[in-house]
Amino acid sequence: MLRNAIAPSRDYTPISNTHVWDDNLSDSAFRLLVRSLALPPSRARGTTVTELAAGLPCGRITADRARRQLSGAGLLHCARWRNATGQVRTESLVSSVPIDEAEAERLFAEHFAKGGPDAGKRGSGGPAAQESGTALPEGERLTEGDTSPLPVPSPEPTGQGREPEIGQADPALLAEAERVLLSLRRADPRLVLGASEVRRLLPLAAEWLARGVSSTGMQHALTSGLPNPVKCPSALLRSRLRDKMPAPVRVVALRACEGCDRAFRPLNDEPLCGSCRQQAAAQAAPARADGNGTRVGWRERVARVTRG
Repeated sequence: MLRNAIAPSRDYTPISNTHVWDDNLSDSAFRLLVRSLALPPSRARGTTVTELAAGLPCGRITADRARRQLSGAGLLHCARWRNATGQVRTESLVSSVPIDEAEAERLFAEHFAKGGPDAGKRGSGGPAAQESGTALPEGERLTEGDTSPLPVPSPEPTGQGREPEIGQADPALLAEAERVLLSLRRADPRLVLGASEVRRLLPLAAEWLARGVSSTGMQHALTSGLPNPVKCPSALLRSRLRDKMPAPVRVVALRACEGCDRAFRPLNDEPLCGSCRQQAAAQAAPARADGNGTRVGWRERVARVTRG
């Protein structure tokens, strides 16, 4: 094998040969590490590992696996902190050499020292949860004071994407929804739910019933076409209850018929009820008459044609 290795004089990133020959790091993990270390200091302060992972030529699952590999190797550490406005953010630390938790804690403390009394408090249970992998939006600019280019989502208004709560549902619907959820194990033995799982699914199931879906229809929607295997029944049912949620039924107000003054529900804003519309249609298209002027219905006309 021939090589032509020329050391660059500028725009290069030193990387240890240990990482180059580390078989525990995938190609995506290695590229994510190099890109993180290659950022200039001014841009690194305003860039997250999530943004860099979103730019990798791979899917989200591969990007998340790359971040876990770097965390396991001691090259990536995460900490949660609260800024001056009370928002909880996640800060990442990428190192060119493996460091332990104590050293990462010291570096985080130095970084958060000017952020207030609660800024450097690490979350318990290891690294913070990974973000969704969304890249920097169009038109956004990274500034020196930003710790993350991703905006913090604002609370969703009631009725637009927020899941219903138990206190908002009818007790009768909640009881029927609980009966349907507990009966799913009889339809498929894999759909066994615990008591706490049933309580979490109750608001969504009750909303189905409130929107006019029958208990049998909801059971069929939750049990038909199940994957094999079912790894997490509660997560599968929650996904189906949310994604297959039927549209709300529009209730049309009653109106008085202009012909007979009887109350009815119009279909297309018509002024007459069904009986009055039938009478009006019969008057507009009367039955044919014979030669003597007698009205003849369609049965008589068919019988005459059949007799020849």
